[in-house]
Amino acid sequence: MPDFVNLLVFCMWLVGGFVSGVSGIGGAMVAVPVAAMFIPMHELVPLSCILNVVMDCCIALMHFRHCRVSAMWPMLAGSLPGAFAGLYVLQLVSGAVLQGAVGALLLYYVYWQHSVRVRQVQGESWMRGGAAGFGAGLLGTAISFDGPPVGAYGLYAGWNPRVFLGTLGVFFVIRGTMTCVLQAGADMYTPAVLEYAQYGIPATMLGTLCAFPVTKHINQNAFRRVLLGVIVAAGVVCLVRSML
Repeated sequence: MPDFVNLLVFCMWLVGGFVSGVSGIGGAMVAVPVAAMFIPMHELVPLSCILNVVMDCCIALMHFRHCRVSAMWPMLAGSLPGAFAGLYVLQLVSGAVLQGAVGALLLYYVYWQHSVRVRQVQGESWMRGGAAGFGAGLLGTAISFDGPPVGAYGLYAGWNPRVFLGTLGVFFVIRGTMTCVLQAGADMYTPAVLEYAQYGIPATMLGTLCAFPVTKHINQNAFRRVLLGVIVAAGVVCLVRSML
């Protein structure tokens, strides 16, 4: 019979899957800070990476036909060394530092959403695409949040929403799979992580699939504002807990 933590994993990634399915962002950012109150970060990060791949698979299947394959090559090329760097960081630093890093990134992400404006579309670039991929690989492997670097690159390149979702969805699946392979090779998938995943995987799939029929009926701007408020609160909680 599932205990409290297993039920928490199910509920938080059910919400996380729904959030990502509706808005395209924020699934792990909503689920991880709450789960971090009960699960050590060195178990939570690999768990989140597994569930992110499942979540991204569901989203990528819906937008696959809009994927710009040529744009993924520089991002994938950069993400591989970034993933090795992130694995090193994950093994080196303490859980408190990781939790503080999660909180800082959450708050910066909200700041970026409110402050960054792409004044002129620049188009795709191997150098910038590779740098974005490196950032995604590092952050995705170290703290399971790989969205902001490549999200910023997609805005810089001027992708329309469908290309944005399709390209990043497929990229996240491939990049996340590389991270899972590296983490498995480092023996990070402990019995506890795999037990949590048994509850998180169906919850993530269910939450993401439930979002598809209602996406057209939700005010995206209002939902995004609420989501960003939740992310701010989660970031503050992570920072506070990292200092206790």
